[in-house]
This record gives sequence, structure tokens and C-alpha cells, in this order.
Amino acid sequence: MESVDDIARQFRAARALLDIRQDNVAELAKVSRQMVARIESADKSVPHDAIEKIWKAFEQKGVIFLEATDTYGPPVTLKRTKPKSSP
Repeated sequence: MESVDDIARQFRAARALLDIRQDNVAELAKVSRQMVARIESADKSVPHDAIEKIWKAFEQKGVIFLEATDTYGPPVTLKRTKPKSSP
């Protein structure tokens, strides 16, 4: 798994892609909003299981977490919800 700083960035990016608030993430992951805020601020004392719950909740909403490369940090994207139309 990525570093806590990378996870914090990924979670903030995932939330932005989904256009949802921290309380929405908390509800989806069944954790407190304060826990989401702590993770997004890269608090290194958060329980690993809370990170896993949020990670899985984002994946269920279509977020894809990709591996970092030597050039780029860990990217985040969304699955397409419908096929791209042809020109």
C-alpha cells in the first residue's frame, strides 16, 4: 500500500472526482467524518482498517487507485459509467 501522505492525496482526489463531502464518504465507509478528515490530513495514527474501509467504499463507487511510477505519484481515476459515444 502507498504511504499515508499518498493515501491522503488519493482520498482527497477520489472525493473530488465523485464530488462528495467527507460526511458522504464516512457514511459509505461506515466510519466517522472525523476519521475521514484525519486520513485526508495524513494523520499517521489512524487505524489501518479505517483506511481499508474507505478504500473499498471508493472502489465500490467506481474509483480506481493506480500504482505510482518513477515520474508520477499514485494516480486516481473513475470507471466509465457508460460507453463513449462514437463520432
